[in-house]
Amino acid sequence: MRVTHLCLAALWSGLAAAQVPLEQEPRHHLEFANESLRIISPQIPPGDTTLEHLHTHDDASICIHGSEMRNKPHDGEWSKPGMVCPPGQAGLTEYTGKPRSHTVQNLGSGVYHLLLVENLRDTGWQNNEPLHIEGTKLVRENRSFRIYETELNGSSTMTHSHEVATVVVVVSGEAIAGERQLSQPGRWALVPAGEKHQVTAAGSARVVEIEVR
Repeated sequence: MRVTHLCLAALWSGLAAAQVPLEQEPRHHLEFANESLRIISPQIPPGDTTLEHLHTHDDASICIHGSEMRNKPHDGEWSKPGMVCPPGQAGLTEYTGKPRSHTVQNLGSGVYHLLLVENLRDTGWQNNEPLHIEGTKLVRENRSFRIYETELNGSSTMTHSHEVATVVVVVSGEAIAGERQLSQPGRWALVPAGEKHQVTAAGSARVVEIEVR
């Protein structure tokens, strides 16, 4: 009986060791963290497979560069390859209170690149008013995030503020958010709650703003 218990303990220990927190998975690059949010840049090369990793908080994802991907949930089977996400496609997943782990594999020929924002609140998400600016479209929302999309050209300037902390991401072209140059797709700027800022572009650019509620 003791041998059986030891074997079971070793098995559970091995399973726990095989599953890593999201921010410790080597292909998920942690770019920023504070007490309320994390910004992570998953980049999975062609033919590569992630470690099984655990999502514990609601997240918003923006596709920067898509590839043919498949997904394997914990104790599940590999999914069929999904459609390649177009740049700028936004996704919202609610993990807070119902954490889940999975493994992801890139079957395509290009790097799979997302920008991922985690809302670290466990409760008390903010019920702020939506942003209303001409040319800016609300594309997704849930308890933790609102995601807006804007097409800019050389004559476009948005001066505005948000009631909550907001991550500005360039999806195509180049833009400037506040004082930060967003020189290529996937670059981002974090704007504090209530801070008035400008988003401009020298040419054409597509920008996504993620409010962290």
